[in-house]
Amino acid sequence: MSLSLVKAGCVVCAHDQEPIINGAVAVSSDKIEAVGSYADLSARYPDAQEIGEDRFLLIPGLVNGHSHGRGLTDFQRGALDNTLESWLLDTRKYKPVSVYDDVALSAVRLLKSGVTTTMHNHILSDPAAYEEEFDSAIQAYSDAGMRVQFNPGVRNDNPFIYGDNAAFLTKLPEQMQTALTKAPPEGALTGDNFIDVVQTLSKRVDGPMCKTGFGPLAPQWATKDLLVAVRRAADELGAPIHVHAVQSIFQKIYGLDFLNKTLIAWMNDIGLLGKGLVIGHCVWPTEADIELLAETETAVTHHPSCNLRVRNGIAPAWHMLEAGVLVGLGLDGKSINDDDDFIQEMKVCYLLHRLPSLELHSPHMTARQVFKMATENSAALLGFGSEIGRLAPGRRADLVLLDFESMCRPYTDPAHGPIDVLLYRGHSRYVDTVMVGGRVVVSEGKVLTVDEDAIGARLAEAASRPLTDQERAMHKGFELLQKHIIDHYRGWPEKVETSPFMLINSRVNGLK
Repeated sequence: MSLSLVKAGCVVCAHDQEPIINGAVAVSSDKIEAVGSYADLSARYPDAQEIGEDRFLLIPGLVNGHSHGRGLTDFQRGALDNTLESWLLDTRKYKPVSVYDDVALSAVRLLKSGVTTTMHNHILSDPAAYEEEFDSAIQAYSDAGMRVQFNPGVRNDNPFIYGDNAAFLTKLPEQMQTALTKAPPEGALTGDNFIDVVQTLSKRVDGPMCKTGFGPLAPQWATKDLLVAVRRAADELGAPIHVHAVQSIFQKIYGLDFLNKTLIAWMNDIGLLGKGLVIGHCVWPTEADIELLAETETAVTHHPSCNLRVRNGIAPAWHMLEAGVLVGLGLDGKSINDDDDFIQEMKVCYLLHRLPSLELHSPHMTARQVFKMATENSAALLGFGSEIGRLAPGRRADLVLLDFESMCRPYTDPAHGPIDVLLYRGHSRYVDTVMVGGRVVVSEGKVLTVDEDAIGARLAEAASRPLTDQERAMHKGFELLQKHIIDHYRGWPEKVETSPFMLINSRVNGLK
């Protein structure tokens, strides 16, 4: 049995524990054997292989609660950030690249920023090749040495706009109507076979490094019948369900206009809310919605940078935490620096949610809350709650060593706790060593498992080839469709009054 002793000048086992100075973690096989002082554990395990130095900070592996496995970012592939509902058309213009390479590069970047587990909601490039794409993506995570919660995605409603798609189609040129209403290719993944496909995949791939769940993209993009059937199947399988909901004000209005209630309330009415359901984004919930989420034990993933980049707004994540909602943290492939630096994402989250009130020293999100979102909370909502997220005996040996000495250079007041220092001064460049299931997959900041340069070169070659005539024509079609979609939504935000959770600025003097 292999035994390692991971030592550090400072060990943070969890958000709610005080740091262990000159501590260590004993790792046996893929699990944590013991946690304590280096002096005690080195005497207890004299033959263990030692990893680490006094200059390091040791923390649990970080957990990315929501992502799509894009190694080349949307920006790199040509989609300039804009409002979600129109921006989505830009993402349809991508030239095909290897699913394996794309996911592998995403895994590399996450590992290098201290992420040991990620959620992957797979949006198919080719619906008819779903088995090959799923296998390629899961193999990429396996080869990189990263833990994954894998959720195939599907969409079977509202293909163009939220609401009356038949009426919308009549406004389009006849040739475009014909192109947009083609039947899916034979053998494609659809709402009809989705549950069987996920159940079969789960039986084939689930294990310590991979768990399967359901990823119907959103309540606004899936039929009621599909969502109800998914909830039933997920309960039987004991698997989570991940959806995107109330991400934009347009989704909020869709619920009020077409369902006569908020999307959150509608999901509760059909029995979708509850333990095991995870709502990505959740930027536009009402206070009553948040109470429903807490009462039903529905979880949420917060994606601060993504919400800024696609102009969604700022989710009331602090208010949800205060109400008792399980809130995790996710990159969604759109970090603030376009580099999947999860430590920077923690910082963006922390800074955005210091604004709930203008009162001096008013309550706000703390560094420890953000750390919990990025470890224990995200682990729980991905179905790994009892296995990762904390450094404790019996848990999986997923851990990260950061160069704390360099992080604090030239001087940082020792009165600051290490979690505060990580959020104020941390960056992926300080990640030195990453261990997943007892296996070192990053050493001295370099991924050991896959060839990052070769993967990047293959992706660059595939993405940089000239467009074909067919692709140029397709791009023009999407640009025309995008204009019609923008026209469709014009004026929608004026349908509702807003009363923000957070006070940010004011256009009037407002003196009372």
